[in-house]
Amino acid sequence: MELLIIEAAVSGNYGIALQAFTINPLLPSGHTAKRIMDELFLAHKSYLLQFAKAIEKLEHEGITIKDELARNLAKEQLV
Repeated sequence: MELLIIEAAVSGNYGIALQAFTINPLLPSGHTAKRIMDELFLAHKSYLLQFAKAIEKLEHEGITIKDELARNLAKEQLV
């Protein structure tokens, strides 16, 4: 899992990042993994420039940060 995260971080490959999240034993399902990862990408987009295209696609699809506090912090760029 950690090697996949490193590869995704270096390459900016959304699919590899999703694969790493999906095999994380702490996440109960692939659907949950994708939802968490998508929200994390949106919340931290200013630090994830290598994923800019994927984040733009998430925003276009209407994916949002569900947690109100995290959403407000992201708006203020405090995350």
